[in-house]
Amino acid sequence: MFSCRQKNFYFEEVANIKNQWRSDDVKSFKFPVKENDKKFTIYFIIRNNNSYKYSNIYFFTSIKSPDGEIITDTLEYQLAYPNGKWMGFGMGEIKQNTLVFKENMALKDTGIYQVNIVQAMRETDLEGIEDISLMIEKN
Repeated sequence: MFSCRQKNFYFEEVANIKNQWRSDDVKSFKFPVKENDKKFTIYFIIRNNNSYKYSNIYFFTSIKSPDGEIITDTLEYQLAYPNGKWMGFGMGEIKQNTLVFKENMALKDTGIYQVNIVQAMRETDLEGIEDISLMIEKN
């Protein structure tokens, strides 16, 4: 996460997974918005190891605003090239990818927002994911 640390993120938090992400294990992040005239870019930072056996990953996500409005998405991200080489960077067997979730998103309400993410692969116990982070940048 060294290159990401050069920026001043509005919010960042890590959710540990420790190599096995159950399909019912929702990772939840809460963050405050104090100004409703700003736009934000929201990222997921995912770290996987060599025991991850897929080239992509699917997520079910939701964003809940302070007034209770919920926006849901199903997302797919590539983690490896067609030749099997991991994307992202890292030394050793752990690779890190920065995934754009929402770009230039207006968060119109002030208060506490909540982002939920769960793996949506076809395995109950998904091996090879170390952790996932939520990072938010003010634009």
